Amino acid sequence: MGKRSLVLIIALALAAVATFAVWQFLSTVEEEARAEVQEVVVYRATQLIETGTPVPEADDFIEESTELAPYVAFEGSQIVCTGPAEGSEAPVDICALNPRIESVLDPINVAAGPISAGQLITADMFVPPALLTDVKLSESIPQGKVAISFQPDAAATVGGFVRPGDRVNVLASSTIDLTQSTELLEDPELRKLLLGEAAVPSDTPPTAAPPAEEGGEEPFDPVAALAETLPGSIDFTQTVLQDVEVLAVGADTRPSPLGTGLTPAGPQIVVLEVTPEQAEKIEFARQYTNVALSLIPSGDDTVYSQFDSRGIIVDDLFSLIDRIREQFEEAGVLLGNG
Repeated sequence: MGKRSLVLIIALALAAVATFAVWQFLSTVEEEARAEVQEVVVYRATQLIETGTPVPEADDFIEESTELAPYVAFEGSQIVCTGPAEGSEAPVDICALNPRIESVLDPINVAAGPISAGQLITADMFVPPALLTDVKLSESIPQGKVAISFQPDAAATVGGFVRPGDRVNVLASSTIDLTQSTELLEDPELRKLLLGEAAVPSDTPPTAAPPAEEGGEEPFDPVAALAETLPGSIDFTQTVLQDVEVLAVGADTRPSPLGTGLTPAGPQIVVLEVTPEQAEKIEFARQYTNVALSLIPSGDDTVYSQFDSRGIIVDDLFSLIDRIREQFEEAGVLLGNG
């Protein structure tokens, strides 16, 4: 064997010894490091657990896991922990103040909210059903707003398709009594007092007016005569509020919705989120008019354009008011200051 071969063999042997020494050293360091690591037993969700899932069903999606003790066992921690993991140097009572799995996964409890896959199980993730449904509607009303309710019929709530979170317009319809206004027009002195000189017939009598009868009777008053032909009442509809949010429809509320399907809700109490001033309008409308809702578009890219509502009367459907105005003009009378 030559010198070069001998040198190569010796070098390989030394390299093998050095490699073994380094491996042994690293193994020792790793074992010492592991000995110092304190791990505890925790529990994780293996997949999404929906809100309201009973514990007996959720239990199939929860498995035992481990986590470093400093991240779990600390003052006030609500993470479920049952003790040190196998091979851990953690004290036996390290999880003494943490919630126990038996108390959290009580069979009567349900998931308080959606639990994502991989989340550590904590004490507040499962609660009795009564606590899950104990939601106050007032907690979802923002500062400066109030909630007010009324009960329109199904047709007046867009066929029952109005849902919490929708935005609506409020329409009010009423029959307005014109009796007192008619009486005012029939009395020349009251017309002059309240409406001014322009409400009194002009000096030029209309050609159609008959002459005054003998015996000192009052001359013919065309305004009074026309007032007798006016209707005793008139129907009126107006959009009184625009772009207000629905807070609840019956038991279906914005903070705790019952479902997402497009199923008519039927005639139920509707709760709107409005300002105090708007609440007064709605209450007045509820007391003295018929109230209906119109559903407006919604969506991230949808912007509702409010409009100046002047209301609609019978003249917007028929020509009654125009005919009455023409009769007054033929009588030579200008109402108001025109």
